Amino acid sequence: MDHDIAHLLDTLPGMTADEWQKAVRQAWSMQCRFNGDDRGNLKCAYWSMGGLSFTLADVSDQRWEYLPGSGHNNWRDETILVLITHSGVIELEQSDMKTRLTAGSLLVLDPGTQYTQVGDRDTRGMMLRIPKVALERRGMEFANRGMVVADPASGDTRMLKSLIASAAAYGERSSPQCAKLVAEHLIDLMQIIAADSWAPRSVGRSATLLAYAKRFIERNVSNEQLDIEAVAKAMGTSTRYIARLFASEGTTIMRYLWRLRLERAKGILTDPESPLRINEVAWQCGFASAAHFSRMFKKAFGVNPKEARRLASIEAKA
Repeated sequence: MDHDIAHLLDTLPGMTADEWQKAVRQAWSMQCRFNGDDRGNLKCAYWSMGGLSFTLADVSDQRWEYLPGSGHNNWRDETILVLITHSGVIELEQSDMKTRLTAGSLLVLDPGTQYTQVGDRDTRGMMLRIPKVALERRGMEFANRGMVVADPASGDTRMLKSLIASAAAYGERSSPQCAKLVAEHLIDLMQIIAADSWAPRSVGRSATLLAYAKRFIERNVSNEQLDIEAVAKAMGTSTRYIARLFASEGTTIMRYLWRLRLERAKGILTDPESPLRINEVAWQCGFASAAHFSRMFKKAFGVNPKEARRLASIEAKA
């Protein structure tokens, strides 16, 4: 994990036992019980980036037990939890499944299902909350899923951990637009790793392949060369079959792609913090030219990109 993150807790003041237990109840809806007498490292840090919430905490010699309820602002119902063990060992139990996380391990769980975690001596970890809706938009469902431990030997897992560490270290110092884009990429990579383990057993090959195709399109939306042939090749199937999958939802690959491009462009244009010029937005969202982008944008939203940005600026100041 990035060295800035590894040493962040060392720069923070510690809490008393009462302060720590209160913080754990409020932030995590868990009851903290101490396993030993050494309580000199009760430290944590919170921050957010692009809709994601990070927590770095020292959980040495602690047992966290589940408290009933949805948590503050219903966070348990609305997020998925990613846990990375930075040092030491964390043991977790959920729905009769137990796992032991050593340093460098990455685990994903649905916090809406009761679980317990126990930290060993000298244990620190990072916890990341990802909105369920962001993953569900990518074809994932999370109700009543068990814990998922990512393969530590996988290149995807190493990439994800590296991205989380970098996002945590530099997210607060980056521009809002950069933070938003990095968060989107992190979520994309997250759901790829989780897809096979979390895919509902009742979902057949067609639905699974359609979900993968949509995620591939979302990850490559800025590529102006993207077309049905490229998607079919990436999915290892024929253009005819992939076209039938999208037709089953009343659309085509290209309609789906252009809708994503336009929605992404609209999000950038209406973000008052975005520094991008209109031609840069067009390029970033996969349009061949600013003129083409302007025509399609006006057809979809009734105003041209320049006017959309102006209206968003007025609304933000109101």
